[in-house]
Amino acid sequence: MSPNLSNKVYPRSHFTLLQETDLTQLWHWRNQASIRQNMHNSNEISWQEHLAWFNQLPHSDKVFYIFRQNQRPIGALYFDPVAASGLEWGCYLGETDVWPGSGLLLEIAALDYAAAQPDISFLHAEVLSFNQSVLNMHRLFGYRHCADKPASSDPQHTGHCVKVFQYNTADWRAQRSHILAKLPRQIAAAAEFIHFQD
Repeated sequence: MSPNLSNKVYPRSHFTLLQETDLTQLWHWRNQASIRQNMHNSNEISWQEHLAWFNQLPHSDKVFYIFRQNQRPIGALYFDPVAASGLEWGCYLGETDVWPGSGLLLEIAALDYAAAQPDISFLHAEVLSFNQSVLNMHRLFGYRHCADKPASSDPQHTGHCVKVFQYNTADWRAQRSHILAKLPRQIAAAAEFIHFQD
């Protein structure tokens, strides 16, 4: 299928595994105030901490992707095993001048990735209770709300909790077309051009 449907051009969303050449860009993104405030740890990350995290990444079960839109790096998507057959995921857009709906494409990409793993039965998500845009997005896609958790001791999170959600991968495989049909037409069209690095 061509990325040009009905004379409309849709972006190619390509997810590539994090490489050392991506580190400086990722560090700048992660330390943006708009991103830090939605993290469990809202502190600025030093370059030394960032390097230490990257160096231990190959020894962990975390999978970390850079989100490239038409080859341009614009954000991050990452997964951590949770429980016996689940994946916890997180993401952020590091750039603001991106294709409208790129956040929705991240949500679709996370569900697609989890549903493609034969040993994964659910996707797990945790969102700080003040992050209304992401909460609304999870509800739109039909995540199941689980019991809330207390927020970290980070002073920025005082008075808030962590909203916990899960999505069965079998449900996504069965309902993907139906859910995409409820989204704006351009989002459903762009979802056909999501690819993960082999």
